[in-house]
Amino acid sequence: MRAKATLAMCVLAALGAGACSSTSEPPTAAATPVITAPAPPAPGVIGGAIGQSLSEKDRAAAIAAQQDAVSSGARKSWNGEKDAYGFVTPGAESGSCRDYTHRIFVNGRPQEAKGQACRQNGEWRVTS
Repeated sequence: MRAKATLAMCVLAALGAGACSSTSEPPTAAATPVITAPAPPAPGVIGGAIGQSLSEKDRAAAIAAQQDAVSSGARKSWNGEKDAYGFVTPGAESGSCRDYTHRIFVNGRPQEAKGQACRQNGEWRVTS
């Protein structure tokens, strides 16, 4: 009689949960998916379409020149690898911000984008 009750419970469980086990071990949990956060975007115009054709080393050089230019107020150039180079021309300070233009050449083709940096806690931060 007990076997019939166990069988009935297994049938009901199979209908409701999709499986029945004759062992007393608890079911294993499904693997927890690993979710990785995307890398933070590069600051300023390098984080947009203009920076997608650059290698990591090129992006690092471009970001450094961008930061140097907005901090100093002077034009800064950079050279990357594999035919990538460019320059950043900052505009005049306007309040606590300044606009800049970043011109990048990849395989001889120029691309240009404009951005802005502002002073935050005494330091220049690229905001767009």
